[in-house]
This record gives sequence, structure tokens and C-alpha cells, in this order.
Amino acid sequence: MKWFIKCIRNYVNFSGRARRREYWYFELCSFLLMIVAIVLDRICFGDPYKFFYALVGLFLFLPNLAVMSRRLHDVGRSAKILIWYYVLGFVWMIALVITGLATITGGAAASTGFLVVLLVGALVFLAWSILFLVWFCTEGTPGENPYGPDPKQIEA
Repeated sequence: MKWFIKCIRNYVNFSGRARRREYWYFELCSFLLMIVAIVLDRICFGDPYKFFYALVGLFLFLPNLAVMSRRLHDVGRSAKILIWYYVLGFVWMIALVITGLATITGGAAASTGFLVVLLVGALVFLAWSILFLVWFCTEGTPGENPYGPDPKQIEA
């Protein structure tokens, strides 16, 4: 729980480094909070993914981005990779909407374009997500790196 609170306190701190423990405990607590939010939505509204789920998601968005960027710094990667991930995801969603609308009004060629955009984008983001998972599971670079001192040495 102390790691989750540490991340919440550093919710806009995109500099420095985060240990694996800090990142994964934050993700675990976030996951549990989202489940509680879904249950509350089910109890209060009869349908999951409403008010509490959106509220918790918005509350955790910036701390999650911050701890992800600090975790990337710990393995010697720039957080710009994370920015590109979200920007390209947004562009992909817009491309899906445009090709989806073309599919509704068009014919078979438009539906083929939609499937190509869907599959290529899905494969790219699957590969990118696996790469992020590997980086988030990798031990940080020992000693100081360009992003700051080793967090293990600071805590010891």
C-alpha cells in the first residue's frame, strides 16, 4: 500500500526512476480499485462501467502515466516512447472511425480497408504492449543513469 500512496503523491512527477516494486504494486492497487468501482456501479446503477469506474479511471490516469514514465527511466528508456504510444493509439482510433464510417456508406472495398486498418493497428499495438511489458518486468539499470540515481540505493 505504501507504494500506491507514493505514486499518488508523485502523480505529476515524470522525472526520476521507479523500481519494479513501485510500479507493480501501483498497478495491483489500481486494479483492485477498479474492481471495487465496478462493483459499486453494479450495486448503485445496475450496470458496470458507469460513474465510479470513470471517476476512478480519471483519478488514476496521471499517476499511472507518471509511474510508467519513471519505470521506463529506470530501465534507461525515454518516456517519449510512452507519448508516441498514446498518440499513435489516438490516430489509430480516428482511422478506425473514418474507415468504419466508410464501411457503412461504402461497399466491399471499404470494409476491406477497415479490416486492414483494424488488424495492422491491433498487431502493432500488441507488439508494442509486449515490449512495454518486458521493459516493466526488467530490472532497472544499476547505479546512476541519465534519469537519476538508482532507487534501490536510495532506499537502502
